[in-house]
Parts: sequence; structure tokens; C-alpha cells
Amino acid sequence: MRAHPGLLALLGLLALAAPAPAAAEKKPLPAGERIDLNRASAAELMRLPGVGRKRAEAIVAHRERRPFRRAEDLLQVKGLSPAWLARVKGALTVGEPPAPRPAEARGAGDRR
Repeated sequence: MRAHPGLLALLGLLALAAPAPAAAEKKPLPAGERIDLNRASAAELMRLPGVGRKRAEAIVAHRERRPFRRAEDLLQVKGLSPAWLARVKGALTVGEPPAPRPAEARGAGDRR
């Protein structure tokens, strides 16, 4: 049995219109909800417009080296622009970073 060419074209268009798995998992940020830059997971950061997995991971990596003191510190992360920050700034908050665990506070080589 041969498939009709029009049917194949329609199936192709439907496949293109279906949301990608990553996009389907991304929950939009409701109005009024804010994301704490110093505590949010990569998955939570991905809820921000224009932030995919790579950018979210870059934000987390930057935060591990130096916690954010203000939202503008995000501009130190590659790929984030002032225009993007202006669009999302209302959805951001900068809380205190989580306290380091005791082993991290002493350092790995310090065994008391």
C-alpha cells in the first residue's frame, strides 16, 4: 500500500509543529513570581524567557564562583545582554546565597 504524497506532506508539517521535548517541559513564569538568582536550580532558571539549558548552567556555574549581589551581575554571564536583562529584571530577585556546607567551608585539604 502506497501513502498518498499529500498525506506525507501533512504528517511532516504536523511533526514540525509539535513542541520539542525541552520546550514542552518549560513552564512559563506566572506574573508576580520571581526567581532567586542565588538559589534557583538550572531548571528553574530555564523558566526565564530566552534561557535554555546552556545559559542556565552558565548562570549556575558563575554563581558557584561568585554569588550574585544584584541582578546586573548577570551581564557577566556570556550570552546575556542588557536588553534581555531589562525584559526579565522584574522576574528576578537576589537573595543571600546558601551557606556553604562545613566540608566546603574548611576546604577539602583541611582535616581537623
